[in-house]
Amino acid sequence: MSSPKIRLSGQLRVPGDKSISHRALIFSLLTAGTNQIRQLSPADDCMSTIACLKALGAEVIQSQSDGESLKEIVYTIVSPGLSGLMRPSSTLFAGNSGTTMRLVSGLLAGRPFRATLDGDESLRQRPMGRVLQPLASMGAEVIFAKRENYAPFSIAGGKLKGGHFVLPVASAQVETALLLAGLQAQGETVVDLPCPVRDHTRRLFKYMQIPFESGGDLNMSVCCLTAAPPPFSLTVPADISSAAFFMVAAACLPDSHILLRQVGLNPGRTLVLDVLMRMGADIEIVNRGDLSGEPTGDILVRGGRQLHGTTIEGDTIASGIDEIPALALAGAFCEGTFCVRDAAELRVKESDRLAATVNNLHAAGAIVRELADGFEIRGTGGLAGGSSWKSYADHRLAMTGVIASLLCQSPLSIDDTACVAVSYPSFQEDLLSLTTS
Repeated sequence: MSSPKIRLSGQLRVPGDKSISHRALIFSLLTAGTNQIRQLSPADDCMSTIACLKALGAEVIQSQSDGESLKEIVYTIVSPGLSGLMRPSSTLFAGNSGTTMRLVSGLLAGRPFRATLDGDESLRQRPMGRVLQPLASMGAEVIFAKRENYAPFSIAGGKLKGGHFVLPVASAQVETALLLAGLQAQGETVVDLPCPVRDHTRRLFKYMQIPFESGGDLNMSVCCLTAAPPPFSLTVPADISSAAFFMVAAACLPDSHILLRQVGLNPGRTLVLDVLMRMGADIEIVNRGDLSGEPTGDILVRGGRQLHGTTIEGDTIASGIDEIPALALAGAFCEGTFCVRDAAELRVKESDRLAATVNNLHAAGAIVRELADGFEIRGTGGLAGGSSWKSYADHRLAMTGVIASLLCQSPLSIDDTACVAVSYPSFQEDLLSLTTS
């Protein structure tokens, strides 16, 4: 099946990394002074984090940058320091952002007041027990308003005691929440991971001069802060999760040639690169560098090569689980079988991304079979399309649908694209800037 007569051409810097942006914002509250963040993600999720910072007593100022883009906003966060944080006068609303809810919970676990956290209907369906239960074991008091282990809930900070936590599931969010609590706890707090994850917290702690110890890539430990770390200035690399959609599209469209600039290449985030290269995509990383403690590079993608099937499974899933739906499109265009296993975590994201991806691709003409922890696609070299694509108010499914519609022989009818603002407000505008026929 031949591809549509469309190609991608040009260069783009996608918005700042969402995971790093959340952390930079929340970690700024550990300082006592003025911090500056450039290239912060404009995602609705990060705006939810900013709203929480303001409610806790921080001042957040936006100003125009004199950088490479006139649209760039510089965020200045004036923090009162941990001891100066105040009890919020109303519920802290995390919107659709699980990162906001989990990391702010870790921060609040050591503060001497009670705060209530809530989110939208999607976030209310996502389990919070994996972070709140260990926080409670450290001494925080957690009360659930409706359902055990789900938002809304309130958390009252207390005199925390450190502990040794061996996480059964690899989660950078849980690790970070426990370390934030540990910075306010008596004694040592140790977190062990079962496999590598994105290490943005480790890198940002080092960049901010926050003391920690490590027994290797799977271990971090902290003790109670004895002094506030100094204020910082930071530039956020471009988000590889956002770049992934363009990478998949360009790899599948003949004659495409795009350059994605200054993309974060954190070792715990490169699944999409590794898989596409393994499938035979023509991808080159140039201009490697370092930005505020994170490895970066420009990603050059040329379309036209035949992609081959592969299997994604095991510990590697944690290095790019959010990119699995987009990679499934590459699977539909490959020669052979594309299989995903050990990805059951996708069932408890903003939607059941496994079932949604399978159902949407099947409707578009893919030969796909759902598994308990993944799916299997028999590549046919393309998609017929002309079908409906349901996003389930999930930003990543919506963006996958937009790319799928570009690749299909006949366009798709996507039920909701407004939800892409959760992570990438300018996604369709940026895609249009690269699209030629």
